[in-house]
Amino acid sequence: MTILLFSLTFFLLFLAYERVVLNKLRRSIPMVIAVTGTRGKSSVVRMLASVLRESGRRVLAKTTGSQAQLVLPDGTIQDIPRRGIVSILEQKKVLHAAAEFHVDCIVVEIMSIRAENHLVESQQILKPDIVVVTNVRRDHVEAMGETEQEIATVLRNDFTPGCTVYVPEEYAPLLVSSQPRNETIKMRLVRNENTQERATEFAENLNLVAAVSKDLGVADDVVDRGIQHARHDIGRLRIWKHTIRGKSVYLVNAFAANDPDSTMIIYHKVAHALSAAPSSFTGLLNLRQDRPDRTLQWIEALKRNSAILFKDIYAIDGHSQVVRRRVKTVSLLPRMDADELTGNLIDNMREGDVLFGFGNIGGMGQSLVEHWQRVGSEYGI
Repeated sequence: MTILLFSLTFFLLFLAYERVVLNKLRRSIPMVIAVTGTRGKSSVVRMLASVLRESGRRVLAKTTGSQAQLVLPDGTIQDIPRRGIVSILEQKKVLHAAAEFHVDCIVVEIMSIRAENHLVESQQILKPDIVVVTNVRRDHVEAMGETEQEIATVLRNDFTPGCTVYVPEEYAPLLVSSQPRNETIKMRLVRNENTQERATEFAENLNLVAAVSKDLGVADDVVDRGIQHARHDIGRLRIWKHTIRGKSVYLVNAFAANDPDSTMIIYHKVAHALSAAPSSFTGLLNLRQDRPDRTLQWIEALKRNSAILFKDIYAIDGHSQVVRRRVKTVSLLPRMDADELTGNLIDNMREGDVLFGFGNIGGMGQSLVEHWQRVGSEYGI
C-alpha cells in the first residue's frame, strides 16, 4: 500500500511538473497557428509558413500528412523519425524545438482524429492563437462521425478560448451551429474567390493563406513570393507529362486525397485544367489494408461513378479483390514495380490520356509518385 501511494504521488508530481514546463514553453512562443480540417492541411501549413518566413519572421512548421516533417526557420526540411504508435504527444517536441530555435511563430498541422485527442492536442498542448479550418468533409467516419455536422463538432475541439478561426465561408454554418453561446472565439469567414492559380493549387487553400497573412500585416507581393517558394510534401497534387515509346500522357498524383469527396474535386479540377473528357481517364486505385472503412466508401462511390468518370479503372493492394467483386467495372493488376506498372497501363492508353492515381499514397502509391517524379516533366498550368 505504501509503495502504491508513493508511486501515485510521484506520478501526480510528474504530471504537475510536465504542465509547468509545457506552459512555460508555450509562453515563450509569441504565436501558434494550428491548421485543422479534413484535407489540405499540410499544403496550407507549408504555404503559410513560407509566406511568414518571407515576411521576415522566424517560423517553425510541422506537418503530419503524407510525410511527418519539420520545416526549420531557414526553410530546410527535417524528417520526424517515428517508432511505434504515432501520438499527439509528438506536438510537445514541436514546442521544445520552437523554444530552442527562438521562433516568432509556429504553424502546425493538427494530428488528431478522435474528439478527445483534438481536445488534448489543441486545448492542453498547442493552445493556438489562430486556427485555420481547411474544409469539413466525410472521412475517418468511424472516429469522427458519419455526417459533416458531426465532423464539424469534432473539429471545434481545436478552437481555444480567445482564438481567431479562419474558415471558408461555405463551411462556416457547420461550425457556427455547433458553437456554444458566450464563447470568446472570433470567426473570420474567408470568401471563396476564383484565384488565378496553377492547376496543382486549390483556391480555397490559397484564399485561407492570403487571409491569415493579410491580417498579420503581410504585403500581397510577399504573400505571392512565399506561396511560390513553399516546398510541398510528396502527397501534394501534381501533374506530370510523360513520353514513352513515342506516346505522351499525363500522370496525376491524387493519392493523398483519400476520401471520395476530396478526390472528385481533384478529378474535376484536373479534367478542366487538361480539357480532358472522362474517356481520356484511366483510374488507378491504391488501397490501404488497415482502412476497411475507406474501402467501403470507395466501393459505394465507384458503384455510382466509375463508369462515367473513367475509360478503365484498376485496383491495387489493400482490399482490391473485395473492390473487384463489388464493382464490376474495376480490374485487378498483379504485383509489379512502379516502372513496369506504369508502362503496362500506358500501353493501353492513347496520346494525351490521363493516368489518375487515387485512393491512398501509402505503399505502392508512394512508389508510383517517386517514379513519376523521376520520369515525368512537371506540368503546371
